[in-house]
Amino acid sequence: MTKLKSIFILLLSIPGVVLTSTQVNAGGIDALKPHRAVYDLKLKEASDRSGITGMTERIVYEMTGSKCEGFAVRFRFFTQVQTARKSFSNDQRTTSYESGDGKLFTFVNQSYLNGQLEQDLRGRANIDGDITKVQLTKPDEQSVELGSSVFMTEHIGMLIDAARRGETIVAARVFDASGEGNELVDTTAIIGKRRAEVIDVDGEQSDLSGKFSGEASWPISVSYFSTSQSKDAGEKLPVYQVSFLMQETGVSRGLKLNYADYSLKGDLKDIEYLEADSCE
Repeated sequence: MTKLKSIFILLLSIPGVVLTSTQVNAGGIDALKPHRAVYDLKLKEASDRSGITGMTERIVYEMTGSKCEGFAVRFRFFTQVQTARKSFSNDQRTTSYESGDGKLFTFVNQSYLNGQLEQDLRGRANIDGDITKVQLTKPDEQSVELGSSVFMTEHIGMLIDAARRGETIVAARVFDASGEGNELVDTTAIIGKRRAEVIDVDGEQSDLSGKFSGEASWPISVSYFSTSQSKDAGEKLPVYQVSFLMQETGVSRGLKLNYADYSLKGDLKDIEYLEADSCE
């Protein structure tokens, strides 16, 4: 996952209730529906400092499983970047499994630069009380003990649960195996007003909205902060920030990604709900 600072509005100016991962029951996991979603992203704006003249991206996200069987996620993020002097591609591929109780997380993260493998990160993490134990097997064997955290699907469940309860701010420390897979990420999510009716999203094919009939949704903005930043470094800035409309089933629409030097807009191009595992 790219580590770039983002532009984000100061959170302290927004009233609401701050919840931590230990205070929210992630009952929203029960609402998640297995699905496969495809997004096309385009460059919205870029600063002169970035050197970027053009960028296109495609995200393919597939989530299967259930709270009983656990959740498997396949994620591919392909980026084509143009600058004044050259162009290059980056292809990130992730396969992960998260147990239904949120205690076990296994992952394989691979990154290709211009078709050449640049990173092959593999390992597993376990939640043991207030400790997140990480065991990396590639590129080198390494054991790390981190603080209290939640995994990615559990985090999505937390956001849905908090949204249902009318909460507006959720703070959580997450392990997502990004970077070198040996640190946690602080997140702060701002949840907007519940949308009871299905809405059309700008840039999205009109026929897709019908697939969300009967679902509630909420506008959500999540900021991601590095936990390794020194406390003496001044005001802590987010690494990046993502805004989206979250359906109650866990599907994200109308993506907006903000980094320090550029921003992207993502449109949902295809959505397919998949067969759910039985909990019997």
